[in-house]
Amino acid sequence: MGAERIKVLLVEDDGDSRELLAELLEAEFDVSTAPDGLAGLRAFETWHPDVVVTDESLPGICGTELAQRVKEREPRARVILVSGYTQVQGAEYCDVVLRKPIDVERLSAAVGRLGDEARHWPADEARH
Repeated sequence: MGAERIKVLLVEDDGDSRELLAELLEAEFDVSTAPDGLAGLRAFETWHPDVVVTDESLPGICGTELAQRVKEREPRARVILVSGYTQVQGAEYCDVVLRKPIDVERLSAAVGRLGDEARHWPADEARH
């Protein structure tokens, strides 16, 4: 298509899961990874992804706190929270919550849909 690929930041502290998910998502998206919440926030600030996929249980700051900080910095960015818990306090900062184990097809579909939403955010509201 010639259109720039959707940029995805994957924040996951389990190295094997992080690498496997990144490899699966790279077929369709540009993917960067971070091993914890603080590294994820730094990566977000320098790389400006369209979508952040984050685990809830992370060292440093948890996924919902990362989502809140991402939304404060860039309201157009979309966040997918992955959690093993049924109820997650702070989930209102996330656009989608997916339960573990992760269904990769559902994750990929959500990333594509949210990435398109982020890119079509009204230009006058995208930056402050």
